Amino acid sequence: MKILRHAFASWSGPVEKGSGLMRLGRAGAELPFSLKSRVEDTAATNPEELLGAAHAGCFSMALSSLLDEAGHQNHLVSTDATVTMEEVGGSFSISRVALRTRGEVEGLTVDEFTAFAEQAKVTCPVSKLFAAAEITMTAALEHPSS
Repeated sequence: MKILRHAFASWSGPVEKGSGLMRLGRAGAELPFSLKSRVEDTAATNPEELLGAAHAGCFSMALSSLLDEAGHQNHLVSTDATVTMEEVGGSFSISRVALRTRGEVEGLTVDEFTAFAEQAKVTCPVSKLFAAAEITMTAALEHPSS
């Protein structure tokens, strides 16, 4: 089975003063971006944040699938991703993705949850895509309130 997904981006003007637009899906959200949004801490988004969101989403889904398969049906998984882009040898590259996941799962120890999370880190399709970057992950387990 082959699944195709679509995104679109455009850029206008010189990099220093220009602007871009990214669109998710064929008619999805449109997100403006600029050099400033990539190199400064602003409220606007950038390609690296979108990659982080994709990784966090894919990882959370992979972990949830593993938990489901092991019989842990009632759970909540949330993940954030910090993407590091740095200049190396005169050009920029994504060197690291740090995943931080938390789960609310009944009947698991922290070690068991962490083992599921480690397996998800390896099997998540976006993790596989980022294999050239160092991908770290921390996991925390919270038991749901009764």
